[in-house]
Amino acid sequence: MTGQYSTGRACPAKTLSYDDGYTLRPAASYFIGEPERPAYGNPVCEPARQLAKNIRLLRVTHGWSQETLAELAGLDRTFVGAIERAERNITLASAEKIAKAFGLSIVDLLTPCTVKQG
Repeated sequence: MTGQYSTGRACPAKTLSYDDGYTLRPAASYFIGEPERPAYGNPVCEPARQLAKNIRLLRVTHGWSQETLAELAGLDRTFVGAIERAERNITLASAEKIAKAFGLSIVDLLTPCTVKQG
């Protein structure tokens, strides 16, 4: 059975639908986007979205897997994934560990960043 990425491209995993209407689609490791649904029905605040987006963007541009970032930061891989999807609240201690893994400050993680092509 195949699912579909948000770009319309087929993927090998199944798309899951839940009773509340939420659909879980497999994400490509290179896709950098906004979290589609906040965890536990709580609204995601803008700084949390920005942090999630920046961490994923930095990780991908460094060519790291979630597991690599987790090892460098001393965190669990599933926790890093949940942070990138803005599903988990992150403590300042965890944010500092991630920032240090990238050689940045916590302020840098919250500042909108972009990647220049070329």
